[in-house]
Amino acid sequence: MDFTMEPTGAARSAAIIFALICFGLGIAGCATETHRAAARVDRTDATAKPFVDCRGSHNLGPTVFLEAGAFSTSADWSLILRDLARSGRVCAYDRLGLGLSPDRSSPPTAEQIARELAATLDQLGEAAPIILVGHSNGAFYAETFATLFPDRVAGLVYVNGVGTDDLDAPQLISQLESERTQADLAAVGGRLGVARWFVDPKIAAIGLDGQGALRKSRALTSSRFLADARDEVMEILPALRRVRELGDVPPTIPVAVVVGALRQAPAPDEAWRAAEVAPATRACQGWVLDAIGASHVSPLGRDRSYVIAAVRWLKTPGLKAAAACTDAVFKR
Repeated sequence: MDFTMEPTGAARSAAIIFALICFGLGIAGCATETHRAAARVDRTDATAKPFVDCRGSHNLGPTVFLEAGAFSTSADWSLILRDLARSGRVCAYDRLGLGLSPDRSSPPTAEQIARELAATLDQLGEAAPIILVGHSNGAFYAETFATLFPDRVAGLVYVNGVGTDDLDAPQLISQLESERTQADLAAVGGRLGVARWFVDPKIAAIGLDGQGALRKSRALTSSRFLADARDEVMEILPALRRVRELGDVPPTIPVAVVVGALRQAPAPDEAWRAAEVAPATRACQGWVLDAIGASHVSPLGRDRSYVIAAVRWLKTPGLKAAAACTDAVFKR
């Protein structure tokens, strides 16, 4: 997830400092209590529509839709939006409760987020299958969407993705468990007004500038945003198990995977890579792009050329041209 999966740096420091603040103020169980309080608030209605930023035209290939990771919004995709709009239509959006979108009235489960994306595509008139790009936890939302609505997906790009393959590695589940605690502490930090201390390093890690950086800063200093983003994180682990029970993404959907690696690293990083590349190895047409030197978030900005290359590959004419992997018309 965007807020916590950097191997070192701001997220780890934030969790420690937030924990010390809770301890120092004598707020026993403060993170848990704020989570319960946030869950009771119903601030919107079922007809709420998310904020969507669409650019470019429908002239070359499928529309590309960008799904942000945890503690992230469409602002994180600002540079990729600009680049992809030069060759076709591309959209990024803020899930309900986050960024410029209204609040939600339903729990932010992966299945609900997938259904809300389907409704958003209907509202935009996007009837043709899309290329869906998901970063970190957003990759899991993309996987869920492709599992529930396979006919609406022309291709998938997972960028340092979380997904149901993580269930096969106990050390990854342990990390996801710890990130629930860190997410809770981040929400506490938002309430206490200390989250702003960690905003600039997060923006610099991506490489955002201009309006994208400004919107990212506003999000990460909003107690409302941090609480709602935390609620999403709390739903990930149980959803991984539910979505796996729904079955796999059809192998006929082409999959590109971007794996950022700061260095040649031991487990659990090796376990993360194995889980991340698994969807591409199962697909009839898969491509793994190892972004050596990239971090967890830099493929959204400084190292976005990997994501751009993956999308261009999925737009190759005829790439998905058959209903079964054995059909000769599949490109190899």
